[in-house]
Amino acid sequence: MNRTIQILMVATILLSAGNVSANKNVYTEGTPTVVVELPFPHKCPKPNSTPKVSYNSKSTVLNVSFPATSQGGKVEIYRNGVKVVNTSAPARASLSFVLSNYGKGDYTVIVSCGNTVVYSNYVTVK
Repeated sequence: MNRTIQILMVATILLSAGNVSANKNVYTEGTPTVVVELPFPHKCPKPNSTPKVSYNSKSTVLNVSFPATSQGGKVEIYRNGVKVVNTSAPARASLSFVLSNYGKGDYTVIVSCGNTVVYSNYVTVK
């Protein structure tokens, strides 16, 4: 009875997590266990494929360069919580933004490649 409760608890926790794509029963030494397979493998960006990001606080210029080896990416800029830039760029693209052109305030800058955030920064433009 104790084993049944343990198996039900583990199965309930795994199913409630929502990341279960396949369950298999594996029996080792008479004890059933559940093997969980993730729906997709996590892909880390290549070290030389991450974009180069620079910010100059005096001129408020943000430069983003996506290398040729990358898949490109996305730049999002928020001023005081409101999105002011939402741009996608291919590999080899170089983008430049003057934050003071969007007004004074607190900015959040997010650069991502696919579903991976590769750069984030908070700056204030006075």
